Amino acid sequence: MILFLLAMLFIILNILDVTTTRKVLKNGGYEANPIARLLMRFHLFLPAKIIMVLVILLIMADEETGIKTGIICCGIYIFIVWNNCRTLRLQSQD
Repeated sequence: MILFLLAMLFIILNILDVTTTRKVLKNGGYEANPIARLLMRFHLFLPAKIIMVLVILLIMADEETGIKTGIICCGIYIFIVWNNCRTLRLQSQD
């Protein structure tokens, strides 16, 4: 059950990452990750993101490493989404 919840949280956080990142960029922000910037330049960001999510979900399917992987990945994306939301708030104040 915990693996399922972590997997769902991971998917939701990645959707939030994409939507908040797009809003930040639309409002004049920039992508700090050079790999993501390169993928965006060639319109490969979304396909690469989907593949990355699927690979991590496959890793999470293994009960031995799944919970640790899920907690670490969700923690990373919680920070990323938080940072995007903070940036959006700061952009709206300008």
